[in-house]
Amino acid sequence: MRRAGIAVSADHRLMTALILMLFVNTVLAAVGFYLLNYRIPGVADQLGNMQAVAKDLVEYNRQLAKNLGVEARVPVRESLSRFNYEIDLAANLNELSKAILANASRTQERILQEFEARQRETLLSLINQDPALRLLEGKQRLTVQVSRDQGIQVEPAGLLSEQTLLSIAQTVRPAELAQDLTMDVEVDQGRARLLMPLDLQEQVRALAREVDTLRVALHEVRSRAGFAEMSGPGVIVRIFDAENGFTNEAIIHETDVRDTVNELFAAGARGVAVANQRLTASSAIRCVGPSILVNDERIPVNPVVISAVGDPEVLASGLDIIRITLQVTRNLRVEIEKLPTLTLPAHIR
Repeated sequence: MRRAGIAVSADHRLMTALILMLFVNTVLAAVGFYLLNYRIPGVADQLGNMQAVAKDLVEYNRQLAKNLGVEARVPVRESLSRFNYEIDLAANLNELSKAILANASRTQERILQEFEARQRETLLSLINQDPALRLLEGKQRLTVQVSRDQGIQVEPAGLLSEQTLLSIAQTVRPAELAQDLTMDVEVDQGRARLLMPLDLQEQVRALAREVDTLRVALHEVRSRAGFAEMSGPGVIVRIFDAENGFTNEAIIHETDVRDTVNELFAAGARGVAVANQRLTASSAIRCVGPSILVNDERIPVNPVVISAVGDPEVLASGLDIIRITLQVTRNLRVEIEKLPTLTLPAHIR
């Protein structure tokens, strides 16, 4: 190995400490937000106020990206935009908490990854400026390691000039890296190209993060489709037969249940269950004799209980017309209970 004896200055070490501190602070902010919502009743009861706090986290990460010089890179812009979009999209505190916990650390990881990618690009550019490369015959492979503790090391030794090593040490600034940087480079006809953008450990970490992201996305898709439990604020609707009613008009029919379900979805319900049957895209609500079947399963009636996850106020308001119609024209009783949280079961196939 060949090492450039370039001392790391105190301000560079300060930069590393700042990056680590910002990472820890973001995680702590996300955890604190969770605790405020779920452990201290009544503290965070204003969605708008908490969205403003979440926006501060986005700005916090945007400033970090600017300080590291990667704010214009596409992955960073996309990550910040997605974070900001999911905050705006949150319809309640539960969704907002999920958006923060899912995006805060992930956005900062993306910023640090892009910072290291920029450092690799800079390192490759400096290597390509070395006139000694043009004198090499055939293909030559070299490994360059930028270490926060050991400086610049090159193997095999002697391929890069002292001036190039000095330029790397002054430009790449090892102390600003979140972790040591290792690059395998192939030189062919005087030009260097990157053989392996990430070392093995970084590849494993990147794949693990991708798997975690896909798991979260898969759970969300399954939850929205009805094949996983869904929790959040919502309403429980109970529809009763008319008192002492036995005529066709005085009892609940499958059309009443379907109409109520359709109104809930039209009002923005994220998920609906009738009795203990979760509705999916292929669910059927029908009558067989005196029984109402949902997903081909007989459900209890009088009352028929319908649960929906979504904004309780909006869902309840969306049922006003059908509630009044059932009560006035057929004397059926409709009760709507607004709940801060409820859980819909998963559909069982």
